[in-house]
Amino acid sequence: MFPNAGGPLSQLIRDHDWASTPIGPLEHWPQSLKTITQMLLLSAVPIVLLWGEDGVMIYNDAYSAFAGRRHPRLLGSKVREGWDEIADFNDHVMRTGLAGKTLAFRDQELALERHGRLEPVWMDLDYSPVFDEAGKAAGVIAIVVETTEKVLAQRRVLESERRFRALTMASSDIIYRVSPDWTEIRQVDGRSIIADADAPGVGWMGDYLHPEDRAAVQAAIDEAISGLQPFQLEHRVRRADGTIGWVSSRAVPVTDENGVLVEWFGAASDVTERVRTTEHLRLVVNELNHRVKNTLAMVQAIAMRTFRDTASPGLAQEEFASRLVALAQANDLLTGERWAGASLFSTIEQAVRPHQHGAGRLSIRGDDLRISPKTALALAMAMHELATNALKHGAWSNDLGAVAIEWSTDQGLLHIEWRECGGPAVTPPARRGFGSRLIETGLASEFGGRVALQFDPGGVRCLIDAPVAVVVGE
Repeated sequence: MFPNAGGPLSQLIRDHDWASTPIGPLEHWPQSLKTITQMLLLSAVPIVLLWGEDGVMIYNDAYSAFAGRRHPRLLGSKVREGWDEIADFNDHVMRTGLAGKTLAFRDQELALERHGRLEPVWMDLDYSPVFDEAGKAAGVIAIVVETTEKVLAQRRVLESERRFRALTMASSDIIYRVSPDWTEIRQVDGRSIIADADAPGVGWMGDYLHPEDRAAVQAAIDEAISGLQPFQLEHRVRRADGTIGWVSSRAVPVTDENGVLVEWFGAASDVTERVRTTEHLRLVVNELNHRVKNTLAMVQAIAMRTFRDTASPGLAQEEFASRLVALAQANDLLTGERWAGASLFSTIEQAVRPHQHGAGRLSIRGDDLRISPKTALALAMAMHELATNALKHGAWSNDLGAVAIEWSTDQGLLHIEWRECGGPAVTPPARRGFGSRLIETGLASEFGGRVALQFDPGGVRCLIDAPVAVVVGE
């Protein structure tokens, strides 16, 4: 009985009306055809035999699964008709095979009709000629393995990789991979922050880490490895341009399907500016604390001097309030400049402008300088005292007097002169008050120079000489 091998297809072949096909009745088949049919029926791989010029199809059980709803009508049909949507492709196969040549395709895409419509299908196809008793190519045997699921899975992986690559390229973070024990860095995309590294390397700590931070990084690595938990740390790195920067680094362990650690995958953000800003703010806070303490000490001194042995509490309160306003205005000026210093012109003008009355009664001249916060506070308080005295007793106490403030620099010294004219006749005071001591002693101490307060008959003069380096805070 022929065929006597295989599964359901053996019976279907025996029952098929082969007399109505170009092959002819089963009992008249040549031995070569019977042999190849027996062989393909025994195979677990999808195989189809295309016999004769028309490529009449004989196939096994595995191929019937591939054929789907076309089975069993494909059995005994001509290949160009059974797979009419790829007739041109099969024409090429038949011509090549009957010419005694082979063909091989890997992941060959074909559009086959499935579920009522053409769908892309991928297959591994191997075609070889089969010969009759005369040694002539009488047909083509095809091994057909559908790879659609594999191809689509690969494409999903590639698409995922492309998206991941796009995500990493869009990120400003450094991306890196290291070996399970962190001894070898496998890849670094430095994002121009640190140097890229495509080839594995074992000297990465020396290449990238600040020497003082290597121990801390190693300790964090050891902890992450021992607990198989994410590595996370802020540390310094050697940047691509040779400077030192800061990164916030985090890496997670990557395991295989068996839970075995295969590598670490991480990202590091450049936090250099944030660290610098934080450090600057810390310094600013410390400086502010120092300034507040100094200001409070100055307020205490003003209060003690103003209210000591005063015969007029009301006047003392007025003077105290005026001095606090001057101190506050000087602080406002420095705050606007973030306590980085102030303009010499602005410091003087802000301190004296509110006290003068009428146009042309104040002249301020000199090339502007950037002075230190300490100098600005002391100078503002001194100018306030001089302006207050001018308003009460000096050039601004009448309708005619004027004040001129001028400064210049020469051989590393700053010379400032306060000069009054047109006011009442001046006589030296019987005793020096707090204002005079603040000007002569306090200002000289802060400036590191010399201050002379002169009570000339024609008007008060104040001469200030101080090293420029001290004034500007170098």
